[in-house]
Formats: sequence, structure tokens, C-alpha cells
Amino acid sequence: MDSAITKLTEDVAAKIKENGNKKVTVLDFTDLQGGTSELGRYVAEQLTVDFTMSKRDFSVLDRANLKRILGEHKLDASGLVNPENAKKLGMFSGVDAMLFGTITPVGKNINVTVKVISVETAEVVGGAKAKFDTDDTVQQMLSQAAKVDDAANTGEAAQPTAPKPKPFGDLNIKIDSFQLDTGDDYSGAVNFSLVITNTSATDTYGVAMKAQYAGMPWPDLSLRNSRGDEFQTGHMPGIECVTEMSGGGVMGKLTEVLPSSSIVITGNSKVSWNGKPGDYRPYRLQVEVFFGVQSQGRYNDIKKRNLVLDIK
Repeated sequence: MDSAITKLTEDVAAKIKENGNKKVTVLDFTDLQGGTSELGRYVAEQLTVDFTMSKRDFSVLDRANLKRILGEHKLDASGLVNPENAKKLGMFSGVDAMLFGTITPVGKNINVTVKVISVETAEVVGGAKAKFDTDDTVQQMLSQAAKVDDAANTGEAAQPTAPKPKPFGDLNIKIDSFQLDTGDDYSGAVNFSLVITNTSATDTYGVAMKAQYAGMPWPDLSLRNSRGDEFQTGHMPGIECVTEMSGGGVMGKLTEVLPSSSIVITGNSKVSWNGKPGDYRPYRLQVEVFFGVQSQGRYNDIKKRNLVLDIK
């Protein structure tokens, strides 16, 4: 999915440049009936981030600011296809093009289409398509309706909503540090650390990363950027690596994270380098993480999540 979105970003950016647009914004992607899912919102967010990760010939209105502007002027996001509403948005925000997208499941694939709409004329001035395979995570996001938690969708003041479920339960995972030494024109070294914090005051969690190969002590972790610089995964002290079983569950140990405590995971290895010294581009880290709550010394309900962290 992430690779498809990256390719989609470049295709759409080329259309925006070709049309001469100077400032754009991305609205939540919908299904063919106009409904918004968590997947539609995720794709729109990733497209916005990918636009800003590389220098472009146009600027991007942050989606949070778009929501604020729509709320202040009592505009409905779905009503922006109306030329008069589109012109109002352009006048208030300086945007000269909007990106509308649709998400459509077809068999085992997800089809994504994007239209570049001129604010001045409400005409389609560009478009692009992408396709990626579905999996359990994608299906879950697709089945969850996006919460109406902002003025962009209602045209009114935001209403309180129930807390969004945390994907890792009481575990918080963040990048604590990241340092890149490019060395020469072809390779360098990267050092980084992740911190996993258990916010529960009572439960002990077990956590592990998916092993690259069965029985190996290093994770199937990718760390790469839009230019193709890529981290060569090695052993990462501080966390166990497990093998996923074909029938479900895992083979191997989990690393304990005690109540109200943290563990630190460190990475130190080589990275391929395709740029010039000092020419940094944001990286994206991705790895599957297994976790479960300890009960009577066992982890009987081990869940899996795809962890994606952006390093800017």
C-alpha cells in the first residue's frame, strides 16, 4: 500500500506541475457513494505527507488548516464540488486546486483514483490511478467509518467523540533518536533508537518484532526514503525477534515491558547512500510488531500490527 501511495504521489505531482497549480489541498478519499472510511482518511494523509517530504513546485495546505477554514466559514467538504463553494475556499485559503479521491475494493485489490480539481472552474484538470493488494489491516481500515470529529465535515463546531482505539493497546512506540553518517558517496552508517512505553499501571506486556528469517535474532525491518537509500537490518539489542507460525501465533520469546515502564531498542548498521553528503531525505521505518498482555505467565492472545514511523 505504501509503495502504491508513493507512486501515486509522483503521478499526481506531475499533473499538478503540468497544470501550473501553486497551492493544493487533499480532501478525505471516499467510496463511490461518498462515504469516508479510515482507509480513505489514511490515504489522504499519506498523500499530503509524501507531497511535503520532497521539494515541489507547489505548496500544500495542511489538512488541519483546511478543516479549520471550512469550519470558520461553514463550508461542507462534500460541497466543494460546487463551483461557488470551491471559489470561496480559494479566496479564504489561497488554494488553486483540490484533490478528490475514491477508494474502491475490487476482488483482492484496492483501486484508488485521484482527480485534480481547479478551484476557479471546478473542472478536472488532472488525474491518476493506483492499485494495491488488500490484507487484514487494509480490510479493517476500510470497514471502519471515519469519525466525524472536525468542522470540515459538519460545517459546525466539533463535537466530542469517543477516544480512538490505540492499535498497540497500552503500548506507545516512538523514535527517540536518529543519526545518519553518510561516510562516502555510496554507503554510511545509521544509529537510531525506539522507545516502547507501557502506560498500563497493572498489566505486563510482551512485545517482539517479526524475524527476517526463522530463528534469526534480527527483525524484518525496512528503513528507506524516496531516493532509495536503504538500511541494512542487523541485530537490534533490546527486543526479541519471533517467527510467525502459518496457523497463527508466534515461535520465540517476547520481551517483557513492565507496568508504567519503558524499553529502549537500538539499531546500528550500514545504509546504502545515493545522494550527496548532507542531502538528507526523510526515512520511513516499517516492521511488524507482535504484542500481548501477560496472564499467569503466558501470552495467550498475541496480536500483530504493522508499525510505520516517519523520521523527518
